Amino acid sequence: MKRVPPAIILVLIAAAMLGAGCISQETKTDAVSGADALFLKGEAEFQKQNLHAAAELFTRAQEAYMASGNLSASRHARDRATVAQSLVLQYPFNRSQIEAIINERFPTISADRKASWLTPVNRMSIQSDGETWYMDRTVNNILYHNMDLMRESTRIKGDTPFYDQMVPYAFAPAMPERGIYRDPVLWEGTETLNIPREHLPKTGTFRVWVPLPVETDSQKNVTILSLEPARYLTSTTGTNADIGIAYFEVPLDQVSGSHLNITAKFRFTQYEQRYVIDPEKVGTYNTSDPEYIRYTAASRNIALTPGLNAEAERIVGNETNPYRKAQKIYWHVIGMPYSSLSYARLLAHDSSNQPISEYVRTTGWGDCGAQSAYFAALCRASGIPARAIGGRQMIPGYGGGHFWSEYYLPGYGWIPNDVTIAEGADWSFNATDADRQRYKAYYGENLDPYRYIIQKDVDIPLIPEINDVTTQDFTFQAARAICDTCPTDPIFWLSDYEQVTMVLVGGPGD
Repeated sequence: MKRVPPAIILVLIAAAMLGAGCISQETKTDAVSGADALFLKGEAEFQKQNLHAAAELFTRAQEAYMASGNLSASRHARDRATVAQSLVLQYPFNRSQIEAIINERFPTISADRKASWLTPVNRMSIQSDGETWYMDRTVNNILYHNMDLMRESTRIKGDTPFYDQMVPYAFAPAMPERGIYRDPVLWEGTETLNIPREHLPKTGTFRVWVPLPVETDSQKNVTILSLEPARYLTSTTGTNADIGIAYFEVPLDQVSGSHLNITAKFRFTQYEQRYVIDPEKVGTYNTSDPEYIRYTAASRNIALTPGLNAEAERIVGNETNPYRKAQKIYWHVIGMPYSSLSYARLLAHDSSNQPISEYVRTTGWGDCGAQSAYFAALCRASGIPARAIGGRQMIPGYGGGHFWSEYYLPGYGWIPNDVTIAEGADWSFNATDADRQRYKAYYGENLDPYRYIIQKDVDIPLIPEINDVTTQDFTFQAARAICDTCPTDPIFWLSDYEQVTMVLVGGPGD
């Protein structure tokens, strides 16, 4: 018997019920009209920055549209609810709540100093429903911006993230006779989505983009061991692409059992990169080369605005040597404190839709992705090809999604740096100033092998393109999913069921 699609069955049932008088046409029209009214109220509240009210109204509109059978409008209302809810979740504390948290965390700090941390500047807070709301990572950002507090925190813990683990690399002698790529480390990785079946709708298509490693100058012998379930695998980008992706389409009516399991297993070798650069031996750029053109041009989040161009000119001054210009830019960016930021606000809420490189320029801080994009933008504005590399770092005890940078020097190739990991030196409670300088200098043109590279630059579109207003695609460090029939957007729960395990199989001294 030929299977009738569920959507057609719904239409036939609805028609039969209308014909039998079970549902009046007036009732259905009233339901749609009520949903429209809720949606319009939600938009009005959103435009007034009443995000809590907007999120509730959009959610009610979504439910009303669903009840009336208007699946397209229901999805649109869900998307608008997602935008508002994302902001509400990232700014969960009102003034009294954040003051209580800060007082508990910093009991000995003066009231005036604590009050200065909560001034509504530089996007640490938002206005919604007549109140000021503060980021969920406010305390972390306070530490990042106050080195006396940060160093006291690492002293109490007895450990400085990144710095303590990577000092052996940073303080090792250069030994140029060993070459640029040295001390290979063999990694095996497993990325798993293990989603309870009860969390997914019975029908529809669950579309999933899973990150994979790609071949680079420092990441070699990439082998994809398995991608499961193979029957749902639609495409892969391959290991020689600019971005590594396995794309799955899962018909939800075919999923049986207690969970939907999607797994990628892979292996690669990563090398430490160690350069000894003589500025006088740096060659001349071929400005007509496609790679030069590509990596000196603007992109969505590496923006070459008039303000950025002026900033780059101010930083490099009269310097003409590409290496020395890049070093000036590196030391400028490294002087800007690391800070968590809200990408939901940056990309969905602000009417300016500000590029992340501009965010750093105008605020004076950013996270690893923002810092890397800003470094690349300053380099490009100075005529130096540069890019922001995305993936994960596996520094023992501190693994997670990460971005860093590369800039190109003729005669040497792509030179890595990592502003964020370098800043760990400033957090150390027992490092000397000389130690901090030496550590930062290492990360200005060298890189440890605790890396997993997924994309060779920011703003590389996912393949196939994701085309979803609630899902950012300029960075790709974790799985993405689209589900039109899910009542709640997967961005809110997908990470709960995702696990990335990176195992060091072999390395120097084995």
